[in-house]
Amino acid sequence: MRTYRRLCETLIVAACLFFGIGAASGQSEAELAQAARKEGKVMFWSAMRIVDNQALVEGFEAKYPFIKVEVFRASSEKLVNRAVTESLAGKMTADVLNGFALKALQNRGMLQAYQSPEAAYYPPGFKDPQHHWVSLYNGYSTIGYNTKLISQGDAPKNWPDLLQPRWKGQIGMDKEEYFWYAGMLKYWGEQKGKNYMESLARQQIQWRSGHSLLANLMSTGEFPLMAIVYPDRIEQMKTNGEPVDWVRSADPILVNLGLLVIAAKAPHPNSAKLFFNYSISKEGQTILRTRNRVSARTDVPPLVPDMDPKRLRLVPLDPEIATTTKYNEEFQSVFGLK
Repeated sequence: MRTYRRLCETLIVAACLFFGIGAASGQSEAELAQAARKEGKVMFWSAMRIVDNQALVEGFEAKYPFIKVEVFRASSEKLVNRAVTESLAGKMTADVLNGFALKALQNRGMLQAYQSPEAAYYPPGFKDPQHHWVSLYNGYSTIGYNTKLISQGDAPKNWPDLLQPRWKGQIGMDKEEYFWYAGMLKYWGEQKGKNYMESLARQQIQWRSGHSLLANLMSTGEFPLMAIVYPDRIEQMKTNGEPVDWVRSADPILVNLGLLVIAAKAPHPNSAKLFFNYSISKEGQTILRTRNRVSARTDVPPLVPDMDPKRLRLVPLDPEIATTTKYNEEFQSVFGLK
């Protein structure tokens, strides 16, 4: 019996070490804060807008004034490249990172698994089953239209409607919708997805660069439809009186995730966990909501009632999509952008 008990204890310890769920993740907030006080700093690498980072940091530092947050802001891909470069040089300066492409670091063993108590408030698909990440914010992808040029009754209801002959030459689209392309193929299946994309490519798409530019052009009537819009942005434009709206019935509405992770070799590990917990807490998510960021946390209300997840066919994008250029190349080839 003693031998069996020792074997069980050994297996439990091994499992905790493997998944990174040891005594640290069982710390109370007070214990974590006490340990973080000695470190006094956390380095946050983020792909979020500067003003959004600032709002989150101000909230954290108000609650934990003994910890200073330093922010390095860059695109998700640049954060990955810098992290890999630092890792190869044997010196990681980041504690907490944010961006969609960070699964590449997880695949390299550069992230630590941390079972945050706040993660319990996030549904499956918006957090990693192995506890390497939780989505800090989300971006919904659906169809948009100019309400002066298209009535609600005439607007497309779903993705296949964009293939109607009446919309030929009338659709605006960003030149780099790689993640949307990949997500649709994964959701529909390769063959159905590619058939759809090839048909969409024959609709004489109006190509531009940048979702904000495209949304503004749709608003001014440059084209009546936009293949991919972010509802949070459209809702902002509506409050300013602009004639735009978004399609609620699209199936699927793919969700781009803003992963939040902790570096495996974080120089300030306790401060990192404290900042991670705060960022995905109700308080942290409420701050980001004031910045018009969409939260997956179940006790944070949607930006508007129509964005309630229970009303939409939301499908979180697989972060693995960002670890390959396969879909980038396919998208450019299918739509003749090479």
